Amino acid sequence: MLNRRAAGDPGRLRLRLILEKPVRVGDGAGGATLGWSATGIVAAELVPVRPEERGTGQGIADLTLHKVIIRYRTDVEPGDRFRLGQRAFLVLAVTDPQEDGRYLVCLAEEEGRP
Repeated sequence: MLNRRAAGDPGRLRLRLILEKPVRVGDGAGGATLGWSATGIVAAELVPVRPEERGTGQGIADLTLHKVIIRYRTDVEPGDRFRLGQRAFLVLAVTDPQEDGRYLVCLAEEEGRP
């Protein structure tokens, strides 16, 4: 659920995140790799939701889910990501919890945490 303080206080959106869309980049040999294209900067609040661990082929890795709260936009969808410096957050789900077109809450997984 959207934090009521965020809904009434745009000052809570104090972080500047880069919104990135996935793009296929040709590898010159007929294949492609996944790349990212920056499409804009958004003001956001980043709230950790649930830290947990999961097994990987090389041991155990941290998995931290975050709520990313931003002003409403129509171009954010699952599969996009937000970047904050060297940190990247893959968008898993996007909702407008109050259905009023003011804010979006994105559930995102932080990528590449050791």
